[in-house]
Amino acid sequence: MITDTQRKNKILRRINQIPADKLKELDEFVSTLEQGVLPTSKKLVFAGAWRDIDDVVFNDFTNDLIGNRQRILIRLD
Repeated sequence: MITDTQRKNKILRRINQIPADKLKELDEFVSTLEQGVLPTSKKLVFAGAWRDIDDVVFNDFTNDLIGNRQRILIRLD
């Protein structure tokens, strides 16, 4: 069985072999992994924050959000 330290060392050795032009992509991937490891307490800080939001305001926000994301995707193409 491999220990966490051994696994980390193995990963670091592999990272050292990655070509320089792929490092940005690797950094972005690692960032996505880090986003998933927030402690539960930090994730729950906003629990219930929108509990009292008006339905009309929430629907407007949701529609605006969807529209904004679509506009951003169009610009990225």
